[in-house]
Amino acid sequence: MSEVEPPRGDGGAGGTVVTGTGGTPDPGPEVCPDATGVYEVQPAQSNLLFLLDQSGSMHLRVNDMDTRWSLTTAGLGDILGALPDDTVGGLQMFPSGDPSVGCCVVTEGNYIDCGACAAGELPGTGARCSEETYHPLTVGMAPLDAAHEATLMSAVHAEDASFYWGTPLAPALGGAIDGVTSLGGEGVTSVILLTDGLPTSCHTDEDPEANDIQRALDAASRGANLGVRTYVVGIDGAAASTDPATDLAVNLSAVAEAGGTGRYAGCELNDDCAYVVNADNFEQALRDALVEIALEATTCSFDLPPVEGGMADYDAVNITVSVDGMATTVPRDSSHQNGWDYLPGNQHVQLYGAACEQVKSDVDAKVEVVVGCTTEGG
Repeated sequence: MSEVEPPRGDGGAGGTVVTGTGGTPDPGPEVCPDATGVYEVQPAQSNLLFLLDQSGSMHLRVNDMDTRWSLTTAGLGDILGALPDDTVGGLQMFPSGDPSVGCCVVTEGNYIDCGACAAGELPGTGARCSEETYHPLTVGMAPLDAAHEATLMSAVHAEDASFYWGTPLAPALGGAIDGVTSLGGEGVTSVILLTDGLPTSCHTDEDPEANDIQRALDAASRGANLGVRTYVVGIDGAAASTDPATDLAVNLSAVAEAGGTGRYAGCELNDDCAYVVNADNFEQALRDALVEIALEATTCSFDLPPVEGGMADYDAVNITVSVDGMATTVPRDSSHQNGWDYLPGNQHVQLYGAACEQVKSDVDAKVEVVVGCTTEGG
């Protein structure tokens, strides 16, 4: 990446230029005279928390040799190995808090049969359905070097033969978001949710709406407001329901939309904001989904450097993306469909839609920012 001279206005006022790999952006808003520092855009530190469904239905067969669990965990291992070592990664699995169940089986017809379970053999809702259960991560956040990757996959494979009851999606997502945000740390955090089901198993007489998908939407939305995005991969989602209320793809699309990670502008109109992996294309589709998510999560977020000689004016920022010498001004878009916006705290900016696609598709793309500023009291 290279530096460029800050633009000068008629009165000699300087501009603060944040540049990716060089080039002169639109000078943008006029800024205070002392803001003459030149900065380079740096991709923000990327923190990825994988939230992995380990419910019993993940042991359903996708083909004669493989299950949802075996193919999903293989795909997870592949993407961990492909991510840069300085990416910070961690793991949470759900349901957690209950012992595994030994009385349920996968039938020859590829269904879950728990008919052999005696009274009281299936766990109650106390631990599994509490957000606090998911505050401590299964594997903590650390740079994804070979040793940490091995730790993550060891924790996953320790559950290869385990059968856990229920899909407590809302408490798992809400608790994981709270757990990872409580750690603090630099950069931008994303949750990558991999699940094959909608919320189940938390309904009680005292809380009859515990399995309502709205609670998962609320958790994802709360995370987005905290700066934690939720990407969603629906595992084996072809078993669509005729009722939108129980359709996996429809509901997981809503979770992704609430989490600020719609796949493209307008995806909510087609219930297509999540990545859906089906039996007929499982391995390739899962690989493509995880690569796409990893690229967006690690390449489309940028640190916003401080200005010098004044206070940053966050209402006066100009961002351009240049590809092959062609510069495009990127508008701010609070709907996160096609443009840029601040992540909470105004320390990072995130590109969405076409701008993000440009950066992902060309390693030589330039991201350039002019940050307006104002003197104190001015």
